[in-house]
Amino acid sequence: MSYGKYNHQGYFGESFVRVLASAAGLIAGQQDVDHTGVDFSIDFPGTRGTVRFPKIEAQVKSWSSPKGTDSDWLYPMDVRHYNNLAGEGFAVSRYLFLIIVPSDVGQYAQADETSLRLSHCGYWASLRKSPLLDHAAQRHVTVPVPKRNLLTVKGLQSLLEPRPAQRVPAS
Repeated sequence: MSYGKYNHQGYFGESFVRVLASAAGLIAGQQDVDHTGVDFSIDFPGTRGTVRFPKIEAQVKSWSSPKGTDSDWLYPMDVRHYNNLAGEGFAVSRYLFLIIVPSDVGQYAQADETSLRLSHCGYWASLRKSPLLDHAAQRHVTVPVPKRNLLTVKGLQSLLEPRPAQRVPAS
């Protein structure tokens, strides 16, 4: 029994983030109810610099037919999901994590005696400097996700630094 292409793709994208968080020594947890627009709270289990138990929140989107420019992925996003990440005033920094996945689910992961390879990769964007949009006037928005913001173990750790990592505003 299959649970559908988009459920399978989304679950893989979330699992991709969990694997990176685990490799980074971070804790990725999900809320019981998805009502705040985030998929994960990612926490550092201790002190970093002068901050105790720093955390971020992330909304994870997976995409099997990516389109973009040389510098950005151009992700089409529902305005309601976008507004859950956009603007100032959050107690915890929020990010969009865009996981680019193969269109063939058989290519999601390959394992052998020496390694586990997950395909393809993830990127992050902060929408903190982006304006909120009127959902009644606009249903979708294209969000640029910088290709230079590769989601790696080190990159994920840097998002929890005492001083916030580079924030790339959506245009």
